[in-house]
Amino acid sequence: MENSKKIFWNKAMFWGFIIGLCSMIATSIFYATDNFESNARTWIDIAISVAGIIAAAAAFRNATDEKTPFAYSRALGLGVMTQFFASIILAVFTYILVKFIDPGIIDQALATAEEKLLDSGFDPDMIESQIEMQKKFMTPMFMAAAQIMNGLIFGLLISLITSIFMKRKSEEGFQKAMNEIDDEA
Repeated sequence: MENSKKIFWNKAMFWGFIIGLCSMIATSIFYATDNFESNARTWIDIAISVAGIIAAAAAFRNATDEKTPFAYSRALGLGVMTQFFASIILAVFTYILVKFIDPGIIDQALATAEEKLLDSGFDPDMIESQIEMQKKFMTPMFMAAAQIMNGLIFGLLISLITSIFMKRKSEEGFQKAMNEIDDEA
């Protein structure tokens, strides 16, 4: 069991690092091509996270004994922890990007939010108060902390689905259930 815990944390950290690195590269490409606010960036981040969580679960299953059960809860925990480690990397990257490389990203995000609110037909006074409130929260530290929280929630949602397919039941469970049926008869 101790070996299984080491494998669990090893796979979560390794694949979290891979997800974080791939997401940093994708974000850097979108930033360099001036498409930082693109919806495609969101979909690519989702694809990277899904692929990474599935790869982490598959690597864990392959590294453990065939007879060792890989329960749904364990697969769920592995996915969440993998995304947590990726989120820490992305939070540091986000902080550095927004604080030192391009502080103007905050102003661009606020301008985009204002345009969307105007297009939706909101009252200009209401939009102004909304933007002022968002300015209070749009700091590099808050954005980095939000990156971690979003990563955890997102990792949970992805893992809820992927864990269904990645779990491995022990063969003893089936045999035990069949023995119970035979004992009742």
